[in-house]
Amino acid sequence: MEHYLAHTDYPIWEVIQRGNGPVSVSTDTNGLIKVLPSKTVEEILARERERKARTTLLMALPKDHLAKFHKMTDAKEMWKAVKSRFGRNDESKKMQKYILNQQFEGFSISNSEGLHKGYDRFQRLLSQLKIHGAGVSTEDANQKFLRSLPFAWSQVSLIMRTKPGVDGLSFDGLYNNLSL
Repeated sequence: MEHYLAHTDYPIWEVIQRGNGPVSVSTDTNGLIKVLPSKTVEEILARERERKARTTLLMALPKDHLAKFHKMTDAKEMWKAVKSRFGRNDESKKMQKYILNQQFEGFSISNSEGLHKGYDRFQRLLSQLKIHGAGVSTEDANQKFLRSLPFAWSQVSLIMRTKPGVDGLSFDGLYNNLSL
């Protein structure tokens, strides 16, 4: 979620990370805190960014957790609570990395899946490995993909694996050569 927000709506991500500045409040006769209406353009924009940030975070939460987070006053407080509730500890990160490495080692493409869907699935796996700090070299990725092709591709795979310069190709370049 952090990666998504930082790249799709950075101003909202900044509000979530840093907060949105002070809100004008007062207390009424019963002692309850009351938020005063915005007076300046900056206050109106700040309030709108805060509302959008809170709404974005609430939309990302599972429905059974909404009540716990809905009562929080600002997006920064909500983000801290989300990270503490759903954040991963070091042990779960290691486990996720191990699982992704196992998926990489056992990766194969079936005849029915075909080259294009297999490429998409392998590309997602490589992205996940990179995100978790277990990136794979281009050479290893190319060789693994070629070994993972279905039996019908065995001749093409053998030729490509022994072809000089295949290790220097990017993964996309390898795919483009195969799809010609």
